[in-house]
Amino acid sequence: MAKVKKYELVIDDETTQEVFGVSSAFADYRLAWELNQCFELNLTKSNEVFEIRPNKAKELVPFRYFSYFDEECLTRFYLIKNKQENGTFHAEHPMIDYFFVVRENYSFEKGVLLEKLRKINGIVAVFDFPPDDFDIIAYLTS
Repeated sequence: MAKVKKYELVIDDETTQEVFGVSSAFADYRLAWELNQCFELNLTKSNEVFEIRPNKAKELVPFRYFSYFDEECLTRFYLIKNKQENGTFHAEHPMIDYFFVVRENYSFEKGVLLEKLRKINGIVAVFDFPPDDFDIIAYLTS
């Protein structure tokens, strides 16, 4: 009798995400429009809010954001203003105006994405952050 072969199916639930810090004096809707034009996206203001509890606060703080899901490439894009009326989204980086998050990026190479971001009129600087530094963004993009 032949020996039975065993196969193990391993499914990685690793989702990739890229986080860019953007310095810009533009209002959130204007920056979303610029990103839409540059990358051919359709970032729109979400009806939902993202709530976090910053610095062990008692209350949840709501944050508005813009989002877009590219159904063809299965890529999600998010634009989050760091400083909003209720507080700072990521207090460890207070000089950053916005966070541009790309989850499951099958659309753009990271270098090309950075280069295009830096060429957008109105963006002063773009910073590439390791996604591990932004564990709270995982809740937004899940």
